Amino acid sequence: MELLGLLQERLSTQGAVFAVSPALGGVGVRTEAAGLPGLCRALGQLLLKDMLPFEMERLVDRTPLPLMDKEQVVSQAVDCALEQADLSDTPGRLMAHLKRESRLCLEGFLHFRMQETVLFWQLCAEEATSALLMERELSEVAGVLQLMLLNRPPRCRTLRLCLHGDGVCSLSDGEELHMEYVDESGQGIISLLVGMAPARLLVYDLSGGRRQGLVTALTEIFLGRMCLYTGEF
Repeated sequence: MELLGLLQERLSTQGAVFAVSPALGGVGVRTEAAGLPGLCRALGQLLLKDMLPFEMERLVDRTPLPLMDKEQVVSQAVDCALEQADLSDTPGRLMAHLKRESRLCLEGFLHFRMQETVLFWQLCAEEATSALLMERELSEVAGVLQLMLLNRPPRCRTLRLCLHGDGVCSLSDGEELHMEYVDESGQGIISLLVGMAPARLLVYDLSGGRRQGLVTALTEIFLGRMCLYTGEF
């Protein structure tokens, strides 16, 4: 959807009267003074929500990833950025600008007046890229570790593993063993589980999809021994 349609959609929720029309190189908006706060809120949503996917595509496009991987990274990075989006001070910044100037370049405002937001989006893109690469790495070693387990008798009966979105892993056998530590990469917990070689592995994924790479690797490695549970318990 082009800028005119996006802005009209955002303005329709603000409860004021706006006259929106195409203008040379952009969009013209007219409103009474009382409508200025609503206009600034709509522009803030346009900046932090509607422009986000396009900015993220531009950031990720710089990487040497294949197209399919880029699409996955963009999707995950956008979700990450939207979860932590803070609109609270953006309308105030926009209002201060519009009280001085009658024109606004959204892209310029974003990159020069909201540099901390652009930096955060870059971090989201980098984190999503790292997660994808880690998932690829775990997938590559899964087959080798599966063969190791096939030739190793079980050393314990049942292990329960809880995965959380912040990287915390909780491991227990329901009796004496209980461990909890942070392992964002997943490599440590995989090495530990392969060494313990449980006859049955119960995995509770409470990460909301953030540990999908680790879950996929564990499913391959402990094929036939693992039960997976997702959601809240």
